[in-house]
Amino acid sequence: MKLICDGLDLSDAVLKVSKALPVKAANPVLEGIKITAKGDSLTLLATDLEITIEKTIKADVLMEGETVVVGKYFVEFAKKLEKEQVELCRLDDGGLQIKYSESESELQVFPAENYPKIEKEETGNELILSQKEFKSAVEKVAFSCSQDDSRPILKGVLMECKDGELTMVALDGFRMSVYKTDVKANEDFKAVVPSRTLIEITRLLEKDDEELKIVLQKNSLYINLENTSLISRLIEGEFVKYSHILPTSFENKVTVNKDALLNSLERASIVARNDRYNIVKFDIKEDILTVSAKSEVGNVNENVNVNLSGKDITIAFNAKYIMDYLKYVDYDFITLNLNSAIDPCVIKPVGEERFTYLVLPVRINA
Repeated sequence: MKLICDGLDLSDAVLKVSKALPVKAANPVLEGIKITAKGDSLTLLATDLEITIEKTIKADVLMEGETVVVGKYFVEFAKKLEKEQVELCRLDDGGLQIKYSESESELQVFPAENYPKIEKEETGNELILSQKEFKSAVEKVAFSCSQDDSRPILKGVLMECKDGELTMVALDGFRMSVYKTDVKANEDFKAVVPSRTLIEITRLLEKDDEELKIVLQKNSLYINLENTSLISRLIEGEFVKYSHILPTSFENKVTVNKDALLNSLERASIVARNDRYNIVKFDIKEDILTVSAKSEVGNVNENVNVNLSGKDITIAFNAKYIMDYLKYVDYDFITLNLNSAIDPCVIKPVGEERFTYLVLPVRINA
């Protein structure tokens, strides 16, 4: 194998596929990036067997072939070669020779035949929406996914398409995000996609106004974007019946300016985060919401103007869970829908029905 390519193209490709490299692999060959020179192109591929990313760039191929180069070192080298013409050559005695300017280096390689075969299925249930809307949807739900390995299904996002509407749901046992958007789809479907997969897809998206096509098969997801493709396994199992969790009626509704509440919470959280549960208390009376927090480092009490429909109520939350949501709201006002100090709180932006957030309160002594 021998080829010449542009250093900037190589660096970009290596950095993109490296996102699929495993943190720690049981099989050492998975720590490598597979490079294949064929025709007039160079294809790079990395996988941890959950996510696979492949990128093809133009190259002057002098001799076709393939090998697997140690990933973390190739990434570091590629970062330093952006302004160079790069020659890659697989040596007969093993190793990948890298020539640039008047210099050359050599990196360890693995036999390409030891690298797992990745099946690429490009047909299935198709889902099409703008790249901008997809990124918005992912950021509004992914933060609510669980990080706990004990319930793998909750590390994913439910994607449910019905009659041209996509519903995305994520929850971790303490809070839940639900986001709905219109899409083009060839048929209805339901799948649980790892949150990591969705986040990696958003990182590949560079043209907000263009469409993104997602292909879903029984066990996998596939996208292709300008010579970059991503394949991911889906999470098997039955997702939580989220609609059963959402209350349908509320005794109290509190409308508040999003930024005013967020700013107050951020100040209260400076004190609250010294507490194990990061507790902030909301005392809601008439048209004032008092945000308070207390720990051994001090206390905070702030008043925020609100519009209360219902009766006075006192309720407490983990400050982080409320702030996480507020950072992704695109509207000026939100409504807190409440029943009691121990029932779930459902929050929605005023004038926006697509983005629903549920958060469980923290029990406190009266």
